[in-house]
Amino acid sequence: MEIQGLPAHPLLVHGPVVLIPLVALLGIAMIIRPAWRITLGPWVVLLGVVMFAMTFLAAQTGEELQANVASTQMIKDHAQQGGALRPIALALLVAIFLLVAPAWSIARGGRGPLATLGRSPLWNIVSIVLVVLTGVLATYWVIQTGHSGATAVWHKVHIIKSGGD
Repeated sequence: MEIQGLPAHPLLVHGPVVLIPLVALLGIAMIIRPAWRITLGPWVVLLGVVMFAMTFLAAQTGEELQANVASTQMIKDHAQQGGALRPIALALLVAIFLLVAPAWSIARGGRGPLATLGRSPLWNIVSIVLVVLTGVLATYWVIQTGHSGATAVWHKVHIIKSGGD
């Protein structure tokens, strides 16, 4: 896939690089301010869906690009990390949903299973732990994946500083 003649992968990777840490930070903000789960929560879930879609597209276009470049160990390592990022991003999305949905259900007067879950102190602890763990893991993993991709592309480029600058 190309965008205006350029491989789409280097352009699309900016989505997960920005959105994964943003969704993780917003999840932590909703832990600190539980009322935000109701007002901000649905928007964070929507942003999480966009984050997952961008992660999926970045990985998909990366696989297409990999088929058209020289196969080195660095490229293979980056591809493995990118492939592993998809389920990690999905886990973050699910964790955010499991934090927000019960609170939103209670706020809307719900009496169903989500509202019951939201009233459970144990569930509150579990959902907080899930958001923190998946948020930290996803942020770490996207940084590592981005770094390995940049290293694979730029490892032979040397910047030479001229003496007069």
